[in-house]
Amino acid sequence: MSEHIDERMPREVGKGALPDHPGIKTPWDRIFSFHDTYKNLVRHIAVVDTSFMEAMRILIPDYVERSKMMCEINHKILRGMFGMDMVRNGAAISQNFHPFMKGVFLGGLIGDVGDERQYMPGRVNDFGTYRVEKELDVCPWDILGSEFCRATTATLQAAGESYGGHHLEYNMVEAKGCGDLHCRVIAESREKFPMADKESWEKFGPIATSDQIKFTPEENMVTKPQQFREECDYKMRNGLNTEWSAADLYNSTLINPLGVTYVVPVLEAKIAAGVYTREYVQSVVECVCRGAGKAMFGEYFAIKGLRDWMGVPNDVDDGRVLGGYIEVVLQTILCQYEVVAFNKNEVIYDINQAGLERRVPMLTPAYIAMWYGMCKTLVGSLWSVWRETENVPEGTIRLKIAKKIDKFCL
Repeated sequence: MSEHIDERMPREVGKGALPDHPGIKTPWDRIFSFHDTYKNLVRHIAVVDTSFMEAMRILIPDYVERSKMMCEINHKILRGMFGMDMVRNGAAISQNFHPFMKGVFLGGLIGDVGDERQYMPGRVNDFGTYRVEKELDVCPWDILGSEFCRATTATLQAAGESYGGHHLEYNMVEAKGCGDLHCRVIAESREKFPMADKESWEKFGPIATSDQIKFTPEENMVTKPQQFREECDYKMRNGLNTEWSAADLYNSTLINPLGVTYVVPVLEAKIAAGVYTREYVQSVVECVCRGAGKAMFGEYFAIKGLRDWMGVPNDVDDGRVLGGYIEVVLQTILCQYEVVAFNKNEVIYDINQAGLERRVPMLTPAYIAMWYGMCKTLVGSLWSVWRETENVPEGTIRLKIAKKIDKFCL
């Protein structure tokens, strides 16, 4: 191991000469603005989520079974979380709930800031004790599939139920992930608007108050969340005058990788029931991630696109290209890492494992498998990615990119 790091411009060079501007930087001095980084963050999470969703579809091929499991298991998890005083009261304080406010409609406030935080801008069309309507214009997770849309409604239901009071039933009557122009969540009081009961996974409609829907035409739709709009003073504000800055929302977005956390509990349930071993589930996840990584740069225009985006010099055509991309990802998710080697022969990183996993251990082998797949098409079949374990501190992932001959490669 050479441990040689190619010369790169330190971030502090020139600091103070120009106004500070938050952003991340590639090894070749290409800087991405905070807004672009934020937008890339949520889409990156969604892209990783798609592999987990596909793995679940392989392991649970029946649509109804997996949709029902996603809804019921995640509803139970959220009820458990919000059943804790610290979480429930903390959410109430952060949202500025008034002491007299009780009822499942409060889930609408929690969902509203969650939407804007995850770069899903839109508007609240109705908010009251008996009916709530939220309309979204953008959803980076619209590539995950309808099961995911169903599960998000179930978790929103759980958050609202934790505050007791008058009961509402949440339905996602439109979803961009299903081809609709908007996502539209409507919660209705079944006492005021009677309808037959539906199973948790079926809450896509119909609804009783469809005549009250307020539809926003495409020309009036927004493309950015409140924290990136001048008219909102670049802050997210809820209906109770609580404010969040873009920085506040960025940091809280990283706490929950969203789609992965909807899928992993379902896979864990199958493992706990003895349907599959953990090793088999992990193997399926890695196979899907590896294939997704290869497909990402399998066509040559995609390679050129990434190189141009990162500002890679023409004479750099080795593991440093993938290394630069990995550094962008790690900076985006605020994961600490150390560059051990970065040269034409090898690239080595020491990555903080907790920062990469974000409380989801399956993410470590998933990321490594995806990067391995990317390496084969972005750099070439002579190159490989693997994790080294000898003499590596606990809690550190030592990732190496170098040429490797492997007669059993995948």
